[in-house]
This record gives sequence, structure tokens and C-alpha cells, in this order.
Amino acid sequence: MPIPAEFEPEHVASNSPRQERLYRSFLRCGEPYKSMFANNAWMIPPDPRKPLEWGTGGYWDTTVARKHDYWKAFDLPQPTRDLHRMRRELVEWGFTLIEDGMSEAQTDRFLERLLAQAEGERLAGIEQMTPAGQYVNTLINKGEVFAQCIEQDPAAVQAGPLIEQLMNEMLGEGWICHSFLSNGADPGGYPQGLHLDQGPLLPWVPEEAPALVNTMYISQDVDEENGGTLLIPGSHRILIDAGSAGEVGAMPPAINLEAPAGTIMVFDGRVLHGAGVNRTNERRFVATMSNVKSWMRQQENWVLSVAPEVLEAASPKLLHRMGLQALTYGATVEGFGLGAGGRVDDPWGAIKQFRSAYDRGEYIRVRELSKDSPAEDLHQDYTSFKATQRARAAKAAKREK
Repeated sequence: MPIPAEFEPEHVASNSPRQERLYRSFLRCGEPYKSMFANNAWMIPPDPRKPLEWGTGGYWDTTVARKHDYWKAFDLPQPTRDLHRMRRELVEWGFTLIEDGMSEAQTDRFLERLLAQAEGERLAGIEQMTPAGQYVNTLINKGEVFAQCIEQDPAAVQAGPLIEQLMNEMLGEGWICHSFLSNGADPGGYPQGLHLDQGPLLPWVPEEAPALVNTMYISQDVDEENGGTLLIPGSHRILIDAGSAGEVGAMPPAINLEAPAGTIMVFDGRVLHGAGVNRTNERRFVATMSNVKSWMRQQENWVLSVAPEVLEAASPKLLHRMGLQALTYGATVEGFGLGAGGRVDDPWGAIKQFRSAYDRGEYIRVRELSKDSPAEDLHQDYTSFKATQRARAAKAAKREK
């Protein structure tokens, strides 16, 4: 029977003129960047093929808040341990600085492992270089300290319980890690373009709360000289006021972050920021752990990238943070996880077993079956069925207790 003409690709294309396509003007509006660049030429990123210019008013040509003519009169965030103040700063300015988020010993341990890894990747010829500097990706595989940070384990980050409280309030309990990588600013590098880490949602700019929140581990003193992170305080409020797909007018200037080693910056995914320019002779590294709501797709594909030995040693909490805990609307495997609540150590969403079976070469997927299928196909030890059996057994054991 022929396919109806209305379903033919040519017919569909001829009946889909641009002006009739659903939501086209909204989805392709280019906001807020379109109007930001049009109304703030100083925010346009430099061309990395040309020498970086200073004295022309570019966003990278700035200083720390206390020295900035525009910002020095404002009560901007300073390192603090006051949780109440942190909440106020996150709402007003979009970022807050946790004083001594890592102890001196924790900071030294973090930085030593990070610098060693960066050098090892350079020597191996596999370093990831950007115009700003070297990046070190997938930190989960590169040291126990990084796994502990993802868990907010006080053994590695003494402010862990406080950070988790802020994440729970901003993202909702059950939030997961989007990615954890180190951002380098090398001497002679270029600034990152100012951007929103919540950018994939654009042109939507949710008003009530962020969908992504960052924790930046600052393991070296940072300032305007060594490429302290560039950011525009309160820029999240400007975008919220403009609304989804709204046009943005004149923006306040950017500043360099100034903070001592051991500080942890928590910042809203709607804040404009980017790596600064390092004008010293020493490399500068920070590490950024992005966190998102439990249903969002993660930047790091943890299910594939995490090393087998890290996976097998991972605690239920770490597995959950990496997104290896399925819930009804995310990370299900062959239907396993439908109905799960996404809680830590919930046997109905434990998808580590699928990856482990894959690593052993024992993952058996359900493929085409019928009454005519060979007996060996009908009686396979299917991995998804085994996972369901384990979950039922765990539930029964819990009832017996």
C-alpha cells in the first residue's frame, strides 16, 4: 500500500515554510546574547588569532571589586562562613564565597594532585588546550580527592555539609553532578567569552530558581593578575528581569574574582562569567563542579567515562551524584528504573550493575523475540531481568527486617 502523499518528505517540506514553523522566532531569537553584544560592544570576545589588546575597554581589562571604580562602593561578597549571608548574596549577586571551604591541608592535597595530573597529561601529549589555558577533564578518574569532592565529603572539603544544604535549597534534593573539571589560565592566554553555564536552556531564563549551580574549588590565590575568574555581579537578576528571550540593555562592568586559596565559590548558573587573563609567569588552576536538577542531561557522560575501578569502589552517594541512580524520567536502562524515585541506594534505580556487566562482557540485552525464537534466546539470563530480580529481593529483605 502506498504511503499517503501527505507523509512524503517532499510534501512535508513544501508545507513547512519558515514563517509557519512552531516557535521559530522564540527558539532562534539568539537572546540574551544578541542584544547583550549589540548594546555592550565591550563584551564581544577577542579574536584569539590576534594579539590581545589592553586599554580598549574589553571585559577582560578589569580588576578586582575593591579596586574597581564602579564596584568598590558596593557590598559585594567576601569570604564568609555565615550561611545566612550566603543565601542573601546568592539571591542578590548570584555568587557567594565560602571562607576556608577547604582547610589548608585539604587545599594542598587538592592542588598537588591537580598540578601533577596536568603535568602528566602534558607529558603524555594528551593535554586539552584552550585559548585560555589547559583543561583537565573527568576529574573523577584522576584522584580520590576529586571523588570525595563530588560527594562533598568533609575529609576533602570541610564545608561539604554547608554546600550540600545550599545545593538542596537551590536545586532540590536529589540534584546530581553535571561535570567536574579543572579550568586553567596559562600565562599569555586569552579570556573566555562571558557566558552562562545554564546556557543550554536559553532562550528560557527561569525566574524563580536556577537549574544549574556551580561550586568552584579555588586551590590557589586568585586575583586580577593571575586570571581570577571574570564575572558580572548580579547579572542573573538582569537576565531574569529581561525575561525569557528578552532583550538586554547596558550591562555593568565585569570584575576579576579575588579570593584566597581554600575558598569555594558557589554561583548561580545564570551569572555571566569566564576565565580571566593570566598576566603572571605561573599557571593558575581552579576546578569547577557543576550541579543540576536530577532530570537534566549531564555534561559528563559518567556511565561511559568513569573508570571501572572507580565505579566498583564508589559509594551509593557517589553513584547517585554521577547519575548512576535511575529515576522514572531519567537514566533508565531497558525500562529498569521506571517507577524509581532517584534516591541514594534505591535498588529499583541501581544502574551500576548494567555498566559492571558490560565491563565484564556479560551484558545481555533483550532483542527481537517472538514465539518462534530459539529456546536459547527465550531463556537468556537477561541483565535487565536480573536487575529486577535483585531489586525485588532487596525489597523483600527490607520488609523482613
